[in-house]
Amino acid sequence: MNGIVLVIIAVILVASFVIYRVLPSKGYGYLSRLTCTKCSHTFDYRWIPGGSFTAIRFGTKRYMRCPSCHKWSMFDVWSTRVS
Repeated sequence: MNGIVLVIIAVILVASFVIYRVLPSKGYGYLSRLTCTKCSHTFDYRWIPGGSFTAIRFGTKRYMRCPSCHKWSMFDVWSTRVS
């Protein structure tokens, strides 16, 4: 039973690595230039449609933390795409 759990965890870790590290480096995914509404800090955010560990998705928008002021805000990642 413990062996099956370890295999499942290993598969999840490998899949997460491929989805969030390998695919963006191969050109899959988008880059958005976002501006925080609270502190006006501009930053680049690389994202993959349908996936997020650090944000809550609401259609084309994501509710996530600003890397500068660390406050949560709503960001429209779809309309601010750079590539």
